[in-house]
Amino acid sequence: MELQQKGAHAYVPVKQLLVKLQWQAAVDLDLMAFYKTKDGRTGGIYSTNYAGGSQGDLNAFPFIELSGDAGVGAAGGSNEETLRISKLDNMAEVYICALNFTDASSGKNSPFSNYDGRVEILDDTGKSYVVPLDSRDKGMVAVIAKIDNTDFMGAKLINENNVIDLNQFLNTLPGAAGFKFSSKVTLKNKGDSFELKQKGGAGGEILVNLNWNQKGGAQKSGGLFSKLMGGGSSAIDLDLGCLFELKDGTKGAIQALGESWGSYEQPPFIRHMGDDRTGAVAAGEFIRVNGQRLGELRRILFYAFIYEGIARWDQADGIVKIKQAGNPEIELHLDDHSNKGMCALALFDNSSGGLRVSKEVRFFNGHQDMDQAYHWGLRWVAGSK
Repeated sequence: MELQQKGAHAYVPVKQLLVKLQWQAAVDLDLMAFYKTKDGRTGGIYSTNYAGGSQGDLNAFPFIELSGDAGVGAAGGSNEETLRISKLDNMAEVYICALNFTDASSGKNSPFSNYDGRVEILDDTGKSYVVPLDSRDKGMVAVIAKIDNTDFMGAKLINENNVIDLNQFLNTLPGAAGFKFSSKVTLKNKGDSFELKQKGGAGGEILVNLNWNQKGGAQKSGGLFSKLMGGGSSAIDLDLGCLFELKDGTKGAIQALGESWGSYEQPPFIRHMGDDRTGAVAAGEFIRVNGQRLGELRRILFYAFIYEGIARWDQADGIVKIKQAGNPEIELHLDDHSNKGMCALALFDNSSGGLRVSKEVRFFNGHQDMDQAYHWGLRWVAGSK
């Protein structure tokens, strides 16, 4: 059954519902559900790629669960995201929405009719209800359908097709006030990971940035800080580097120590952008990865080590940011600390068809210990800058 017109409705069984958002266009749409319970509670189910996001639970309240994210990087093709609803007993209203991440992240408002999308809802008898995403109004969020569970006749599925801007969405939809739009993914715990989507198997430049508190979080004065710093300058010198392995078996390291800067256009397709020894560069240090040559890279381990000027990692308050056009920015904090001078930050694994970024934040006595832990097999000698 197709609910073609705005306001068209049908009564649906409430035992099990499968909601599919499907589209072909090169745009990143995010399926979401927002609800109000019969006792007045509100909330939302949406991707954990957004700060505070929850993908729900089928076996516990709210009995709604979201599948993984599709269309990341605005990739065209057969994109599909799904929501499953196992129980509506406590719900008064459920709103099925799509947020246009591609346009919202650049501040645009576009008609959703540009994106040949639709929502299909299947009940547990196999009956299908289709709501086309065909509004010509401009906005960042489409409130596609509403399930009204207050009608004495049962749950009513209504074609809403109401396209609104972000402010309207936050202020009018139950549960949406807590939503925080962000084009950033934070890897909070060791082992947390995120896959960077590459359209056609390749993408643009990947920029890896290490930044830190240039003054160590303390003032130049007497006492403990002065002793830790040897009474000299409080400037911190952290060095960003990486180990790489190509798919042809070539391995090596890129870092300022030894002036091994790498190359962007030639193997290993990774380039260090320069050493910040004085703390004068507020943005920290950068490494570029050639996204067009990812097919030749197997894995990259990004690391930082203390070169001079700091006694403990907790004085640096380090942060790593990973950026690639068409993907959310990935952020991870050096929120664990050690008295060891070497820290493995993040691992890029490109061995299984997708580029997965994992948070490591593991500490080692030096390059060789870290090498052995990750089975790289390089030979190391002492060096200086």
